[in-house]
This record gives sequence, structure tokens and C-alpha cells, in this order.
Amino acid sequence: MPAANFDHRLPDNVPGKYYVDDQCLDCDLCRETAPTVFRRKDSNGHSFVMKQPQTAEEFAQANEAMEGCPCEAIFADGDEFEWPDTDLQPLPAWRTGLAKKPVCRHCGGNRRPWWRFW
Repeated sequence: MPAANFDHRLPDNVPGKYYVDDQCLDCDLCRETAPTVFRRKDSNGHSFVMKQPQTAEEFAQANEAMEGCPCEAIFADGDEFEWPDTDLQPLPAWRTGLAKKPVCRHCGGNRRPWWRFW
């Protein structure tokens, strides 16, 4: 049965032990329980693993999220399977919420519309 779940994993998950499959109802429980591990995909309305846990606290939070998931869409057997190779580069830290967004070099971070520069 776990292989069937792995085959239905969402493509947004980063490779590793934890992953979310297509049964996610976007209830926000995992994101509240483990905010450094799970993220919401706004365009599809589901959660995914944006970063595999690295500390004991993150592992505990990810396990708590997996156990509390009402639709049982979080799994921790991803390290048993072969993840496909992708040409995608990892997301920059500012996209994952772990760092501030860089300031625009062109306008210095000024968010005014172009017609107000004059």
C-alpha cells in the first residue's frame, strides 16, 4: 500500500522521507503544526513538504502533523523509494520564507508604479 501512496505524491514535495499525497484537503493543520516543513500551494489549494526536517524538533513536529492529518495524506516512507531526477534547482531561501526577499537592484526596492518616478 505505501507504494500506491508514493505514486500519488504531489509533485511539489521535495525529495526525502516525508511527502504529501493527492488526498490533501488543505486543512492547514500540518502548516500550523510544522511551519518550517510544510507550505501551502495557493494555485492548487494543497500543502506540500517544502523542506525535509533536519532537527529533532522539526522531526517531532512533522510526525505530529502526520499523525494529526485528518485525511491521512502525509507519509514518512519516502526514503524507501526512488525519487525521479529533476532539473529543477532548489527554491531560494526567500521563496521558502526562511529569509527576506532581496531588494530589487533596478529600483532599490521602491514599489511605486513606473509612472510615479517623474
